[in-house]
Amino acid sequence: MELRHLRYFVAVAEELHFSRAAERLNISTPTLSHQIRALESMLGAQLLSRKTKSAVALTQAGKRFLEEARATLRQAEKAELVGKRAARGDIGSVAIGYILSASSLGLLPNLIATFQKENPDVSFQIHRMETFPQLKGMIDGTLDVGFIRAPQNYPVGLTGFVVNRHPYCVAIPEGHPLAKRKRISRAELAQEPFVGGSLELEVGFWSNMNAITKAGHSLRVVARAQDIFSMLTFVATGVGLCIVSAPMQKLGIPGIVYRPIVDALQEAEIAVVHRKSEAAPVVKSFIRLLRTRARAAA
Repeated sequence: MELRHLRYFVAVAEELHFSRAAERLNISTPTLSHQIRALESMLGAQLLSRKTKSAVALTQAGKRFLEEARATLRQAEKAELVGKRAARGDIGSVAIGYILSASSLGLLPNLIATFQKENPDVSFQIHRMETFPQLKGMIDGTLDVGFIRAPQNYPVGLTGFVVNRHPYCVAIPEGHPLAKRKRISRAELAQEPFVGGSLELEVGFWSNMNAITKAGHSLRVVARAQDIFSMLTFVATGVGLCIVSAPMQKLGIPGIVYRPIVDALQEAEIAVVHRKSEAAPVVKSFIRLLRTRARAAA
């Protein structure tokens, strides 16, 4: 049985006349009659009782089958529409990884809201994680798009582009002498103790420390932590200072002040990473929006 058999039957059942149904379907009456007989043969049931050569009436089996035929055709139309929309990227799901600064900036919420306004049937799963785990997720397929700290190089099979740049600042314990200053220079930070990130936070990427140290120089790191909240907790206890990107000032941890670095060597960059061979239309559509935003912000 094919969908055309159902369409032919529904037309005859609604017209109750072979000639009118054939005209509606734009086929010949003998062809329509043959197709209906074939359908009845496949079902092993009489669906129509012939009143005249062309006029018919529905049998009890025909009435019941008409309900199912209409429902099946509606579902087929829905499936076709869904398939076409999915191919255009209008529906589907996107799994996103993001670093905290992408959310603190309002960047990620804004981009998702903008995309969903035009594509209300697209759903998002968002996962906060550091840059290195995101790259892993992109490679193993658990993530579709990542918002990461811009790396020097992307792993094989991945690519990306910068979508935001913002300055660095230094997190200082409230009681520290530098907390009285409005702005801080690199020279003033040279001899200070610092709190750094774990290897997972920094491996393979520019560390925040590079914003205040030239090549061949290093800072005195007295403690390391697994995440930004732990790093700032160390700062609040007076263990050391911490270089963070400007959006992190929004983290309301008591005992800390944030000061801009007047002569930082570089800005913090957030990049979007995705697979080079991405095939999912909805993901490709979202990436197009991100590229457009990146070009506008450049």
